[in-house]
Amino acid sequence: MAKNKDDKNGKERFYKRLRNHYKLVVLNIDTFEERFSFLLTPLNVIVLSGISFLLITVSAFALLGWTPLRYYLPDYAEEVRVRKLAIETALKADSMELELSQRDEYINNIRLLVEGRIDTSAYDASAFVEVDPLEIEYTRSIEDSLLRKEIEQEDLVNLNPNFNRDSKTAYLLFPPIKGTIMDRFNVQRSHFGVDVAAPKDESIKAIDDGTIVIASYTAETGYILQIQHDNDLISVYKHNSSLLKKEGDKVRAGEAIAIIGETGEYSSGPHLHFEMWRKGIPINPETFFSFE
Repeated sequence: MAKNKDDKNGKERFYKRLRNHYKLVVLNIDTFEERFSFLLTPLNVIVLSGISFLLITVSAFALLGWTPLRYYLPDYAEEVRVRKLAIETALKADSMELELSQRDEYINNIRLLVEGRIDTSAYDASAFVEVDPLEIEYTRSIEDSLLRKEIEQEDLVNLNPNFNRDSKTAYLLFPPIKGTIMDRFNVQRSHFGVDVAAPKDESIKAIDDGTIVIASYTAETGYILQIQHDNDLISVYKHNSSLLKKEGDKVRAGEAIAIIGETGEYSSGPHLHFEMWRKGIPINPETFFSFE
């Protein structure tokens, strides 16, 4: 009886110690000034430690199970590698099986041909009738003639397209973009165009009807477009972020051809470097357009 009472008292003292309040104080070692303090009990410490351990464990499993970090696990990486090898092996086996089947069929046909055991009863000899080409009469329709004429006149990269426009007739050009001029035309500085800054993702338009003769990328000027117009006029568009047309495409005046960007080593921000050339001579674009 006394032993049971002692055990009961011991448990009560243990639970009481778990609920005893302690104060954790952080002091400045030089001035002994109290910086901050916490009121803790052993039970709170045990509960907080358990919750922290649980959170860390769950977070670790989540990171290793649902992020690319799982590929760094030795077992998982090996499993992925084995699975990849199995897929590649299955594909190769399927390809080899198909090739072997085709080879066997080819060899069998050669053997039948050499042995003269080819069955010709299944062939319809009437389908192979000798026809004299001179006896064939062909009349070209009007639609066929028009189509042939259109195809013959079409040129994928026509350096001098003819849009039935009189070279002496004055006409208006479409401004390629609206914005702020950052650098003007200056032949002395070998700057044969104008730099026009505009908002991001602004579309660039063709100044006139023409044919795309260059649509490429260079390290210095980034994505570049060059259009050949009539009257020996060429327009050049540099530093685009992307091109909407390709070489050989025919474009109309005002049609979107590219998106403004800052590609290329010579670019210092989103802008369009625009040039105009006629018969090999650079032209100041500001004599034709008001960009602002």
